Amino acid sequence: MKKLLLASAAFVLFAGTSVLAADLPVKAPVYKAPVEPVFSWIGFYVGGNVGYSWGRASTDLTETVNTTATITTLNGTPIASATATTTSAGSDRAHLNGGLVGIQAGHNWQTDRYVWGLEGDIQWTGERGGITICPVAAGVAAGPCPGPTGTQFGTASYRLPWFGTLRGRVGVTFDRVMLYATGGLAAAEIKADYTDGTFGGTTLNPLATGSANTTRAGWVFGGGIEGAIDRNWSIKAEYLHMDFGSIDQSISASGVPLSVVIGDFRTTLSQNLTSAFHTRVTDDVFRIGVNYRFGGPVVAKY
Repeated sequence: MKKLLLASAAFVLFAGTSVLAADLPVKAPVYKAPVEPVFSWIGFYVGGNVGYSWGRASTDLTETVNTTATITTLNGTPIASATATTTSAGSDRAHLNGGLVGIQAGHNWQTDRYVWGLEGDIQWTGERGGITICPVAAGVAAGPCPGPTGTQFGTASYRLPWFGTLRGRVGVTFDRVMLYATGGLAAAEIKADYTDGTFGGTTLNPLATGSANTTRAGWVFGGGIEGAIDRNWSIKAEYLHMDFGSIDQSISASGVPLSVVIGDFRTTLSQNLTSAFHTRVTDDVFRIGVNYRFGGPVVAKY
């Protein structure tokens, strides 16, 4: 009888415990946020671009004319000689506008939303332009250029066949869109042709000509926006300002002497011209381009 009572009590106790356990609340599963994809800009890339440039060649012209009068006897014995020197100056700015096409290559590194890297490019351009400067002596009012016969004038024409840059880039990304700033070194080939002389002058008045072909190094800064089309392809729009420094070029010439015989004396006039061109070349570029990146896949961020 005692065994029966103990068994019944154990059964009741077990059943009550099971019922209480069934009534306890069940802990909800831990919520896990969905995986947020982060686009990766890391990797080496190559691409091409087209655009337009607004170059400027700000030019100062300083001109020195030496006119010498020599009096001799008919057999060449010197009697007297005098030289008058005239210095004139003027300035203007040539517009070197033209289209351009080029290629670029670079590499990106990335930490979270921030991207930095290096990029180099080379461009072939149609930039060219020229100016006419009419220098005047100090205190003399400038007139029309070129003016009437006897007016001094100089011309300069410029071309930029190519330029290239090597720049750092620093940007912030909004997933597949990147805004960036860029800056570094720039170099360009600059070709120039110069002429200086007297408008409508005679053979007494010298006409000086010359040319220059130089590669100049300078600096560049700018910025742009780049957007990814898919994992590898992206398009960009970019503005750059470049400064290639200054070019100094001197040209000179002598005119054909003019002799006049009066009585037993010969008077000979001769002229020598020296012209100095000082030019500063800058360039503003807007271009659009496409890049193909050899980087890895989209990175998952938890």
